[in-house]
Amino acid sequence: MRQNDIQLHEYRILEPDSNGHDFAQDRRSGSSRLVSSQDLATARPEELERRLGLWSGMAIVIGTIIGSGIFSTPSLILDAVGSAGMSVVVWVLGAAVSICGCIAYMELGTMLPRSGGEKEYLDTAYPRPRALLSFLFCLSSIFVCSPSALAADSVVTGTFFVYAATGRASGHSEWVQRLIGVAVAVVCTLMHGFFVRGAIRVQSALTAVKVLLLLLIVSVGLVVALAHRDSAAATSQRLPHAFAGTSTHPSAYSSALFKVFFAYSGYTALNYSIDELRDPIRNLPRAALGGLFGTAVLYVLSNVAYFLILDPEAIRSSSTAVAGVFFSKAFGEAVGQRVVPVFIGLATLGNVMCGMFSASRVIFEAAREGYLPLDRYLGSVSGFQSPLWALAMSCVLTVLFIVAPPPGEAYGFLIDIGGYSLWLFYGLSVAGLLVLRHTRRDLVRPFRAWNAANGVTIASALFMCIVPFIKPESEDGAIPYWAAPTSAVSFVALSGLLWYVQIVLRRGIELSYNARNQEFK
Repeated sequence: MRQNDIQLHEYRILEPDSNGHDFAQDRRSGSSRLVSSQDLATARPEELERRLGLWSGMAIVIGTIIGSGIFSTPSLILDAVGSAGMSVVVWVLGAAVSICGCIAYMELGTMLPRSGGEKEYLDTAYPRPRALLSFLFCLSSIFVCSPSALAADSVVTGTFFVYAATGRASGHSEWVQRLIGVAVAVVCTLMHGFFVRGAIRVQSALTAVKVLLLLLIVSVGLVVALAHRDSAAATSQRLPHAFAGTSTHPSAYSSALFKVFFAYSGYTALNYSIDELRDPIRNLPRAALGGLFGTAVLYVLSNVAYFLILDPEAIRSSSTAVAGVFFSKAFGEAVGQRVVPVFIGLATLGNVMCGMFSASRVIFEAAREGYLPLDRYLGSVSGFQSPLWALAMSCVLTVLFIVAPPPGEAYGFLIDIGGYSLWLFYGLSVAGLLVLRHTRRDLVRPFRAWNAANGVTIASALFMCIVPFIKPESEDGAIPYWAAPTSAVSFVALSGLLWYVQIVLRRGIELSYNARNQEFK
């Protein structure tokens, strides 16, 4: 760009004078200067290219959903609900609720086909007070939900790589795992920042690795259970007692569902980057619903495979290394302890790549809307056609979540805060969908969600927001059960004060990139 070109971040285009001359006003000094038609032609808003098609979009959805959950949480869910049969039922229930949520988000995404996800939906559904709920969501997502989830998956990636190197699932230095996690976050940021097309291809390749790994689990489970006489006999003996020991306490199911919903989360990934999706009205529902449904089938069948090969006690004692124990039983310890952890590590690496992609888009859109300071940088598109500053901010926050918490319970505590906040805004967004059906009948709805799907999603969100405040049957650890939800609500309340400063006092929306762009138009 030439030195005298007009940049929307620096100038405001004025009305032509009486002689037909165009002027641009410097936003900092207030001075004006004459501009030419060629200068005006260069003063176009920076936009990200539509690089994503149906399959690359579906790869992002699948890649965001399939993370560490399916490989590590089955033992925790079995501990919570008490029986193998109920564990599978909980995974099926989680799939059904997630599909209902996905259907609701498809109506929102095709009705308001703009990047930002809940930022756009809450802003449109609840216009008063101006941008309040949208602002609260953005701050919760940017500073808690996304970095905590990315930090967890980055550290899990490091855990499995160390597992592969040592052959031991435990007993490693936690700081070695964290340092590998930091390296994972930085590498993913650099890939998305400087090699955009290459990063999309790597995401798709890692998604293929995840799907193949789950297909292998399902295939091995069925083959070993049916082909080996001893395994078939053991399975037939366990089937009549599949529901023996099932828990009847509500807190057990809230704990299990939190973990299952965590494993299914990610089906909204494309809603945050819809401006980069080609033909979004057609491709968004197909990519999101297709990716979620296929993943749900693999999740349920993988759990069935775990229980076909391993008895419940073996799964419980495996802690978070269920997949490793599964493959050790099927192929021997060399494969289960050295080879499989590498592929699980690659699977969670792909999850970090997809999560970093979506998280940076929320920062990018929030900055352009005026919700964040330094919008000139955080809302800019680099010469590599990436939101480089937004990616850098997401990386810094993720690294802080990796290295700052002390060892032990504090780490899981931060994850719980992020999970609670997500469900709060899921429920508000789908409730807003119902509000918009009455207040904004003028909006075109290419995809209409069933009322039953909306009701299930809102009911699930209420359940997930209320039950954490109910005292569990037994309480372990130093952090009380109510600490995570209380902290999440407190953060949202504090964000309300920041909304008053940024939006009301500093007039962030009026001075934002989007407002300047609108003036130009």
